[in-house]
Amino acid sequence: MLTSTFYSLHIEGGPPFMFPLLLLFVINIGIFIYILISLIQKKQFNPKWLEAIKQIGGLAAAYGTFGTLIGLFFAFDALEEMEEMIPLQVIMGGLKVALVTVLYGLIIFCLSLLAYIILKLASRNSPA
Repeated sequence: MLTSTFYSLHIEGGPPFMFPLLLLFVINIGIFIYILISLIQKKQFNPKWLEAIKQIGGLAAAYGTFGTLIGLFFAFDALEEMEEMIPLQVIMGGLKVALVTVLYGLIIFCLSLLAYIILKLASRNSPA
């Protein structure tokens, strides 16, 4: 049930905005796993990878916000051109869909920041 909800929100957000966000999330997971394996094996890793997690999360938040603003711009443009009265439920449904990208972007940002903090603390506590 929860998976189908996430899938439908992903589709509603629109492929041009949701797929890049998904790609950024997958890249961050890969970097996280790489650093985690390096820490477990007590190997050195380049600190730039750790910084990349934070920066990619910020990019996801910015891209999600950009997607929302573009969606709202086109929605308000379409509403402006309408000649008849539109029910409020239709407008609210459109606004809900427009907010999906910023929601995904902020979730990715929060998870990236959490991963950054955990890995930063773990790398300080591990013997070099």
